[in-house]
Amino acid sequence: MSLPAQSGAFPAPAESPDGAAPLFSIEFGKMLCMGCRPAGRCRFGLVLSRGENGAVEGTARFSAEHEGAGGVVHGGSVMGALDEACGAVPIAAAVLSVTAEMNVAFRRPVPLDRELDVRAWPESRDERGHWIIHAELYLSGDDRPLCHARARFVERDPATHYGRFKEWLDGRENAG
Repeated sequence: MSLPAQSGAFPAPAESPDGAAPLFSIEFGKMLCMGCRPAGRCRFGLVLSRGENGAVEGTARFSAEHEGAGGVVHGGSVMGALDEACGAVPIAAAVLSVTAEMNVAFRRPVPLDRELDVRAWPESRDERGHWIIHAELYLSGDDRPLCHARARFVERDPATHYGRFKEWLDGRENAG
């Protein structure tokens, strides 16, 4: 999920027709990552809202474009959706962070074209701005996770973080 370029700037919550204010509602044009912005929708079908105790929860739906072997969702797409869900936890706390590492365990195949429940929650946040976040993906109505992730996210100032990256990349290109 991408944030606006200005540090500390977050879009105002959009109201859905039922009066709820989803945190990451694709239908209401909020917080699309750069990969999804051209399509105007989340390719993982994620719709996430704030939950209790810093968690985010919602739904996902993978279309045929995510099919891997055997007519199920490709593991890379599942991992991408879990990364987005984990990244939504710090964003819900008005903090920009980036993925430092993530481990995913696949327990069952993830079906295509089915509504899935997704939940992510913080385990810890230390004084250096390192978050440990968990996420799980379920078939709606089932309490056994299809897969789960444990990730470490690191807080960053957008201007400094992406500015340093651009300087590094420009230096490499100019050296060659």
